Amino acid sequence: MSGNQSSSPQWYLIQCKPRQDARAEEHLRNQKFPCYRPVHPVEAMRRGKRVMLDESLFPGYLFINLCQTTDSWHSIRSTRGVARLVTFCDRPVAVPGDIIVDIRQRLATNKAQPLFESGCKVTVSDGPFRDIEAVFCKADGEDRAVILLNLLQREQLLHIPLRALKAAG
Repeated sequence: MSGNQSSSPQWYLIQCKPRQDARAEEHLRNQKFPCYRPVHPVEAMRRGKRVMLDESLFPGYLFINLCQTTDSWHSIRSTRGVARLVTFCDRPVAVPGDIIVDIRQRLATNKAQPLFESGCKVTVSDGPFRDIEAVFCKADGEDRAVILLNLLQREQLLHIPLRALKAAG
C-alpha cells in the first residue's frame, strides 16, 4: 500500500462473488476482520408463505475496516465469497467513515419493505385469472391479498392467495 498510508483503520469496499455477500462477511469475520454488510428487512414469498428476510442494501458488496500499515490484506483475496477489494488505479480507496455512520442511522429507522404497495400493478400468476393484470389493494391476513381486477368493463375486488401474485413487469 503505497502513497497515503494511514495508521488508523479505515473503511474499504469489498466486491463479493454473486449471491455470496453473507458468506464473505462470515468468513472475513472468522478471520477477525471488522465488517459491515448493511441489510434491510424485506417481505418476500417462500413456499407460498409471507416471510421477512434481511437483504443486502448493496447486493454484491460489503465494507471492511482495515489499517493499511498493521493489517494483513493478503488473506482477503482468497477468502470464500470475496471477489476482490474495490480499487481505483490499483489502489484501495477508503470510504469516508461518515458515510458508514449515515447508512447505519438510516437503516436504524427503516421499516420493513412490503411485498406489494397499495396501488401497484400485479399479475395473477395462478388460478382462473392467470396472466391477468390487476391492482394490489391490501394484504388480507398473512396469506391472502385483495386486488382490484377489471372484468367485463367492471372493477371487481377479489380475495386471492398472496402466492398467486407477482409484480407486473
